[in-house]
This record gives sequence, structure tokens and C-alpha cells, in this order.
Amino acid sequence: MKLQNNRVINVLLKTLFLAACLLSLSSFHPFQRLWSVADLKPFTEWFQINWQGQAVGWSKLQITKDQQHFQVIQKEHIEGRVRGQRMRFVNDSTWYFSAEAPYELIKGQATSQQPNLDMNTSFTNNGQLTIKQTRNDRINTFKEPKSDFSLIDVIKLRQFVEKQPSKGSSIQVASLDPHSLQQRSSEFQVIAQPKGRHQRYLLANLSSTSGGTSNSTSNLTGLGISRSGHILSQSRSQGMQLVASRGKPSFNPEMQQDLYSSTGIEVQGKLGDVEQIDALKLLLTTKTETDARDWFTVHTGAELNVNDKTQTLTIKPATKYKAKHNVLEQWRFYQPNDTLVSLSPELDPSSSKISQVEQLLTFTHNYLYYKPTPSSFSIVELIDNGYGDCTEYTQLLLALLNNAKIPARKVEGYIYLGDDEQRFGGHEWVEVLIDNQWLGVDPTWNLMHTTAGHLPIRLAKEKSASDLVFTVEKIHYK
Repeated sequence: MKLQNNRVINVLLKTLFLAACLLSLSSFHPFQRLWSVADLKPFTEWFQINWQGQAVGWSKLQITKDQQHFQVIQKEHIEGRVRGQRMRFVNDSTWYFSAEAPYELIKGQATSQQPNLDMNTSFTNNGQLTIKQTRNDRINTFKEPKSDFSLIDVIKLRQFVEKQPSKGSSIQVASLDPHSLQQRSSEFQVIAQPKGRHQRYLLANLSSTSGGTSNSTSNLTGLGISRSGHILSQSRSQGMQLVASRGKPSFNPEMQQDLYSSTGIEVQGKLGDVEQIDALKLLLTTKTETDARDWFTVHTGAELNVNDKTQTLTIKPATKYKAKHNVLEQWRFYQPNDTLVSLSPELDPSSSKISQVEQLLTFTHNYLYYKPTPSSFSIVELIDNGYGDCTEYTQLLLALLNNAKIPARKVEGYIYLGDDEQRFGGHEWVEVLIDNQWLGVDPTWNLMHTTAGHLPIRLAKEKSASDLVFTVEKIHYK
């Protein structure tokens, strides 16, 4: 009897052992339930921020839980120097989600502190989305349809990685702007799996790498995520990098380079007086890649030539080119606000369109005084401030042209900063439609014709201008 009992015990032990082995070899993974919302555990992630050595900072993501809510806290502090002046950017937000399915967004608040701009937003998402926003001294309230954004959207990428996706697989992810509360969608694709020492999944934002769309997330271009679903790195537009840290990083902004003087595209060779150049030919090289077509798109008015050995960009000043068919007939002007209408100078209706453009260009140039302004302002705030950089000059001229019913659009590119700096810096200007032809004008410099120093090129979001080099190949002077 005793021997029989021993045999039964041995059989049970062997059965338990085999069951344990089968369980360990099954699809079960210890991290597989880590990002199940019902079982989500509080956590905190810290990141060190570095933007090409020109600005530094830290970022924090924290998720906590009580009986009623999940709380998602995001903080980001960045500092740098612009023209020798310390500038600080602070973005904080706290969102509350229901602790029960479907884990919907209930309420939240966000603050943004930038040079000359303090913005505070609070909202409730009950029946409808009600937003109260303060920008400096102005208070506005908006009511919109209820948002369907949920905590599942916040951790969706982590759930995706947790399932060990294969290379090439992709997922659509929603995001929510903390101030506008507009929901956008981006597609992320797995471009690398954990391998060797590189134990992370690498994901690329396809919307960003293909040039971006109005529906894509703002500036996130790539992510590195651990097997367990924790963010290890973030890549943002124009070379900004976030790297995971064990705790709050420390930094010294005084050690950073000047933001305006150190950014831009290096030029090997002097151009002299750009207004006297009839044609400019630049040779392109990159510090990390060879094909410039992967780096930027070229706006009409410049010509990119690529062959097996060289890549050249040719620019001609005061370039006019014909508009597409029916552009004028299909153009839609928006209703200007009262502040802009009161500011707009009176135009002589009998004068030519080119004369009206010149009057508005000069008015814009004289109304604003130049001041580096990293923040974004509404047209009313811009008019009240009376200052700005090329972005504000362009914004004001476009609004005045719209009020005058003259079709116009923004052009993004670069401008030659002079022989002392020998580099092209980021710039914006305006194109106006006159006699079915587009003509470039520059309100910042008060120019009715763009020069050979205006480069109408737009870098891809994931690229950095500091890795691109121009060499002067040929200059034709007037």
C-alpha cells in the first residue's frame, strides 16, 4: 500500500513538472500583462533632452491611480540661449482618465511658459468637451463635441510592442494636443527588433518620414522601446533627442551653444552681396548620408540636380513662375478679425496689385521690430506685441494680403546670414499671386524680390540642418 502511494505521488510530481515546462515554453511572457489597462501599475519615466548641443532639458512621464482615476502627468523643461539671452520653455500637463472601462478622458489642465507667452488650458470632457484657455491676459472658452480619447490611446504603442511585433508591422496611434485638444493620428512601423546588445524595438513615424501630413502627430519621428514596453529614446524633428534616465537629469544651459548662431547650414565659401547675384550654384554634401533627396524637398524657384558623383542646387533671384490652372478662381479668403481690419492701411483701389503688395510689405516691415521669438502667437497677440522674427513678419503680411483679397502663401526655407557667419539660417517669406504668376517677397528684409540668398528648401523632420554642408561652386553676379 505504501509503495502504491509513492507511485501516485511520483506520477503527480512528474505531471506538475511537465505542466511547468509546458507553461514556460508556451506563448506566455512575463511582460504580456504589464500593459493591460485593468492591471496597469503606477510608473515614472525620466528623459534627458538634448537638441544638437544648443538646448538641453528634462522630461517626465508619470502614471498614477486611485479609486476613481488614472492620472497621466507629463512635464518638460528645456533651456537654451538665443543671441546670448537665456530662454526657458516649460510644458506641463495633467490628464484624468476613468479608472473603469472604457478608461475615457474626463478632465485635465496644461500650462506652457515660453518667451513672452504664458498659456494655461483646463478642460472637462463630460457630454461635451469644454475648454477654458488663458493666453497671457486673454481668456477664451470653447465648446466642442466630446473627445473619445482614452488611456488605451496613451499606452497603445506599449501594448503593441509587448506582443513582440515583427519587423515591418505597423500600428495607427492617436495623440491629443494638450492645448487645442485636437486629436491626430500617426502610423508607426517597426524598423528593428531586439538583437544582440541592442535590446529594443525601433519604431518610425511613417507620417513624419514621408514629409508629414496635417493629420500626423506634431514632431515625434521615432521611438526606441524596451521589450517590456518602456520608452528608452525619442527622436523629434530637427535633431532633438530624448534618452531615458534613471532619475531627474541635471544640466547646465550655460554650457550650450547659442541657438541662433549655431543652427543652420554651413557654407564653405563667401557669397558677398547676395542682392548682386544673378545665379548661385551650390554643391551639397551630408555628414551622414550622400543622397540629398532624402534630406529635403525643393520648392519651385530652385533646381536640384543629382547624379552619381555630385548634387547641386541652383538658385536664381526674383524668380517668377506660372501658377496652376484656376488657382485664382478656387482661392478661398478667410474672414479677418476686427483687430486686423482696424490695423490694415487703406489701399487705393485704382492702384495695381503689385503696388498694393509693396504698400502692405513696407507697412509690415515698419510696424514690427525684429526680436527672436520662439513662441507662436495669434494674429491679435502679434499686433499687440508689435515684434517678432521672420515667422511673425510672414504671418502679419499674409493676414494683411488676405484682408486685401490678394492670394498669398508662406514659403519655408533658409536665408544666407552673411559672410561673417557663412551659413544659411532658417527663414520664412511670402509668395503672392499677381497676373497668374507667383512672386516671392520678404517682409522681414523689406524686399519685393527674393535674392539668391533665399533657399526655398524644406528639410525632412528627422534631419538636422547642422549635418548638411554647402560648398559654393559657381556665382554669377549682375
